[in-house]
Amino acid sequence: MQMTTLPDRIDDRPVNTALIQSKPIAMQWTEELRRIIGTHPSCKLLRELLNLDLYTRAVLYPFLIKGWSPRRIADRLKVPLITIQKLLEAGREQLKGKLATPR
Repeated sequence: MQMTTLPDRIDDRPVNTALIQSKPIAMQWTEELRRIIGTHPSCKLLRELLNLDLYTRAVLYPFLIKGWSPRRIADRLKVPLITIQKLLEAGREQLKGKLATPR
């Protein structure tokens, strides 16, 4: 099974490295997101979510689309809650900026 390292960062300083199983988790959620986009191709939020980097998308997708809590995401990805909170904060800011820009 392929493993990918997910850097655990707080204020851009590496704290430790956590391993997540990228294929069954992040990639599975990416495929789910692609299927949803196929059903709702005009949804800008879904398209912009897909354009985020893998780790940010792996946190925002279950939070925004599945309705998971940050704690549940942290438990599923086996990373500290603070890592999830930081990725959520950064990801929400990225999405806000992209969604506010008219295309």
